[in-house]
Amino acid sequence: MMNLQDLRDELANRAADADQHTGDLRPGVQQKIRRTKQRRTFTVLGALAVVAAVAAGFLPSLTSTPPPADNPPEDYTRDGLTVPGTVGSDKLLKAWIGDHGQGNLTFAWTPTTNSITFHGNCEAPAGMSAIRVRINGWYVGDAFCNTSPGTWSMDSGVTLAPDSAFWLTSPVGKPAQVSAELIDLNSRRPIGKEGRLWFGIYSTPSDPPSTNGGLARLAPVDAGAYQKNGIVYRKTVGGDTLAAAAVADPGRLEVRYSFTATGARLVLHPFCTANAGSDGQNPPYTVEMRVGSKLHTATCEAVSTDAVLGSSLTIDSPVPAGQRVDVVAKVIPTSPNLVLPELPSDVRLGLGVYFQGKQRVIDGMELPEQTEVAGYRYRLAEVKTAPGPDRSVWIDTPANQPYVVSYGGSPLGTGGGFRATLTLGKTEATAGIASDEGGPGLAREAHGAGPTERATLTLDEGNPTKGTLILAIYLPD
Repeated sequence: MMNLQDLRDELANRAADADQHTGDLRPGVQQKIRRTKQRRTFTVLGALAVVAAVAAGFLPSLTSTPPPADNPPEDYTRDGLTVPGTVGSDKLLKAWIGDHGQGNLTFAWTPTTNSITFHGNCEAPAGMSAIRVRINGWYVGDAFCNTSPGTWSMDSGVTLAPDSAFWLTSPVGKPAQVSAELIDLNSRRPIGKEGRLWFGIYSTPSDPPSTNGGLARLAPVDAGAYQKNGIVYRKTVGGDTLAAAAVADPGRLEVRYSFTATGARLVLHPFCTANAGSDGQNPPYTVEMRVGSKLHTATCEAVSTDAVLGSSLTIDSPVPAGQRVDVVAKVIPTSPNLVLPELPSDVRLGLGVYFQGKQRVIDGMELPEQTEVAGYRYRLAEVKTAPGPDRSVWIDTPANQPYVVSYGGSPLGTGGGFRATLTLGKTEATAGIASDEGGPGLAREAHGAGPTERATLTLDEGNPTKGTLILAIYLPD
């Protein structure tokens, strides 16, 4: 097994491995169509040192413990500024209001719940600003501030959900060190003495947020799932089935195992906390995965203890049925030339390999016959297509039952600058479509039960010369 000391040897070996075949895996599932709605929950990563504001004499003012649940928490006010007791359904646990020119702070705090949100606001020079939050060195995220004293938005906070990988090393009831720093989002640099920040730590509902009234939950652990050290690889995810998985002991930087192929394509799901302190810009550590004779790489990340919710990579060429497949995954430096931050002694690493479920192929695009969205499984019910030059395709949504709509298409040619609108009844949302050789891809989103509506995908900009526009409806399985 590889340990922290062995990692230094990898630096000398990386140059020799540069000519090997690799598959680059970006964080999360790649979707070239994106809704413009801002998301409230951020990925938890981290492993850098917290900001040492205490050394500079900055001691935060904190509220006392929260009042009984049946009484709304009181606002916290200081120097004419207020941290509200409630923001939507979130309830204030502790608050801090900085002095003028105080752009960072550090304080001790003991979490009492595993579902929390940071809401903040600030005074800053012109531009986009945010409060960067770290706990015990883990990068929690950037809470956007509106630079308006009375504005507190539900969509601008940073949430730690109950399934966050953060809780593996910083459980509820254990004292933690919290740091907050005001940054400029354009330069990603601290604002320092030119700003002022105030924010609160809130308890937040533990259920995942629902979009468009769709079903949402933390997916239950099924029979036959692989579980170790709090990390879970479920037996089935959508139509995919677990082939094998392994999670290393804390501090170990390598896992290896074998399984027998069935002839189905393989889907890889790595889990890695080595970049826990990184803010997502140029992460220093990568997961290298050797599956059989092929080498693949993935950005080291840990979105959830439900490990399939992070990055994934589908291997195009299936392994023949009955063949033994040897798997090795390890944490390596992203680049031999990077100055690497110190790895935490309890870094986590895991890799699950799944047999891919059945796919419906349309003009080279694959629609899974079964899929999972927000913790629920759906089956493909109906598909409508149109040639790209037709510029539009429509489908009717089901009446009085929840559903998932999948939309996008295959490469549309070199007409460039494609822009599309997805309309559901009278509701419109702009969706950008890439014009590169990869095509727009397929996006998915869940909707709640309601009357039937006509869903229409329309190209508003660009001149498609080929390709296929796709709309599909999935129903609960």
